Amino acid sequence: MAAPAAGSPSVTASAAEVAPIAATFNVVADFTVWGQTVYVVGSIPELGSWNPAAAVPLTTSGRAWPNWYGNVALPANTYIEFQYIVKGADGSVLRWEKGYQQNRTTITPPTGTYVTHDTFGGY
Repeated sequence: MAAPAAGSPSVTASAAEVAPIAATFNVVADFTVWGQTVYVVGSIPELGSWNPAAAVPLTTSGRAWPNWYGNVALPANTYIEFQYIVKGADGSVLRWEKGYQQNRTTITPPTGTYVTHDTFGGY
């Protein structure tokens, strides 16, 4: 296929070329102790495809604790399921969310950002 001639209308981007959205996950986990880390894991590759070893780590600090937060680029306009988990210093999963009968779900927006404000369920 030849490139469009100068001055031609631009080619519309395919769905695969749509820019990702910036996602921020915020969760309160007030039971965590030193050496533990909260992660978000979910149904899409960007959230580890339910593999805890590939989950996205969240961070906190003395001033922010018990609030954990982290950023990840997610595909736009996409249905996802996710949960928060807690891992120990050795990387072992100590706890999955249990307070919900189902996984958390959302559809990411077509553009812009996605932000959560959650509380870790089931501790």
